[in-house]
Amino acid sequence: MNNKDWSEKILQKLDPSFKHRWIIYEEILKSSLNNQSVWLDCGCGNNGMVDNFGCLAKSAFGVDVINPIYKTNYLKADVKKLPFPSQTADLVTLRFVVEHFKNSDEYIDELFRVCKKGSRIIVLTTNIMSPLIFLPRLLLPYCLKNKILTKLFKVNDTDVFPTYHKLNSIIKFKQLNKMFTLKEMIFISDLNYTRKWIFIFLLFWHMITKPKTLNRFRTNLLVILQKK
Repeated sequence: MNNKDWSEKILQKLDPSFKHRWIIYEEILKSSLNNQSVWLDCGCGNNGMVDNFGCLAKSAFGVDVINPIYKTNYLKADVKKLPFPSQTADLVTLRFVVEHFKNSDEYIDELFRVCKKGSRIIVLTTNIMSPLIFLPRLLLPYCLKNKILTKLFKVNDTDVFPTYHKLNSIIKFKQLNKMFTLKEMIFISDLNYTRKWIFIFLLFWHMITKPKTLNRFRTNLLVILQKK
């Protein structure tokens, strides 16, 4: 039995209602798109989201500074300088992007500029209130954290970028209230299948944080903002 099947079997016994972060994200994404939507997926990575779900929108564009796998409807650009006119987007998505904003104000200003009034921004990111995120950031230098992440989660070191966590808390998102209304904030557990012991550790943390008073300490945040 491979790690994924083994992990899913345990998860079904302990918490059969659990939804992975990508499932929650995709459900909200699809419910936010229609045939009149202009959607910008900022920090799109391989541009897979636009490739998969762009058909649900009037137009969809992936934006990133790297070369993607899926090149259709892709523009190479930095999120702080988007190549679109003001008030273009009905929906902007940022999936594991905002934690890499070194100066968050210039990025937020640019997102505000490119969004129409009433448009949505969906953010999926890490939660700095979680000790699983906060402690490594506090205790480990980037070079060492980079080596640990690549080893534990079997990713290339080129896929691990410096993190600053300027926006990654409830308070920081609420402080955007002059430009954006905070419509929803969901705290999500990340359960990784790469190694069995990592899965067990993360599942243990998920179960501990199931009470509403504790779920704000989960590892991921999904935030929905609306431009005022």
